[in-house]
Amino acid sequence: MGSGTFWASRRVLVTGGAGFIGSNLVERLLEMGASVRVVDDLSRGSLDNLEGCLEGVQFWQRNLTSKEACVDACCDREVVFHLAARVGGISYYLQRPYEVIAENVLMDILVLQAALECGVQRYLYASSAHVYPGELQQRPDSAPLREEDALPAHPGLSYGWAKLLGEKQVEYAVQQEEGMRAAIVRLIGVYGRNQDTDLATASAIPAFVRRAIEYPRRKPFIILGSGEETRSYCYVEDVVSAMLLAVERLDQHQLLGPLNIGSEERIKINDLAKEVIARSGKDIEIVHDLSHETITWGQALDCSKARQILDGWRPRVSLRQGLRATYTHIECRLNGGAR
Repeated sequence: MGSGTFWASRRVLVTGGAGFIGSNLVERLLEMGASVRVVDDLSRGSLDNLEGCLEGVQFWQRNLTSKEACVDACCDREVVFHLAARVGGISYYLQRPYEVIAENVLMDILVLQAALECGVQRYLYASSAHVYPGELQQRPDSAPLREEDALPAHPGLSYGWAKLLGEKQVEYAVQQEEGMRAAIVRLIGVYGRNQDTDLATASAIPAFVRRAIEYPRRKPFIILGSGEETRSYCYVEDVVSAMLLAVERLDQHQLLGPLNIGSEERIKINDLAKEVIARSGKDIEIVHDLSHETITWGQALDCSKARQILDGWRPRVSLRQGLRATYTHIECRLNGGAR
């Protein structure tokens, strides 16, 4: 999805564009003829993620906690996709809570200020399902979360608080500045090509895939917690389609969203691990690390608003198809010496 006519020659900035979701978005924008600038400090992203399209973009290595860097990045851009963030697996969020909230809030403030100063016409803010209150996610069969469930606020992690504050900044900016149009998307369980596979920071799918590929050399195959928790996962190509559509629909909306973007299907973590193990073809024993505190027992979104506003958007890639593609991609990267 995404209209090539709309994006042809459109001047676009993608912050965090060398990261996981950003690099997939950049590739799609280039295919549709956009003029793309990528800003990334490479603390988590990698130029390897832009292999094959780096010559087609304007790449700047910048730290977006600098006001000057943000203004330079937004200068002469018509559209900004603000994806840059301090992100990681659950262990990172628990071990570095102040770092997570401080850097994300500062970055969000400075990028948005720069977009306003530079007269950016369309702005997309990538938020997260982590904004939702932890008490609504305490059972594996917890009800799907609707956009209005975010308030009254009580996220379980500092990352969620940062994202919720980022959303409110965008809402107030649109309210105050007539020339600004913005979309807010709340993403959940995005996975796929170019995702981080460092076991210290990776989320569940790339961590499971790497453990399976390197088993039995790297043992044991660990699941943090009981594995009875449920999650929903959405392939990155489908998420990119939704973000492109959201920006295009700003013709009809001053502020679009927040919109839940993800799959409405959910799976137990144990079953997810078994799907990955089946893909490996190996006889792998799962070991549960029960010392790990489970903060979220069940997480799934109600994405009916996105279907309504984004022309019936829904994920096209099944979990099984996405896992197959992701497994193959990570295997190729590991065999080639990539992280």
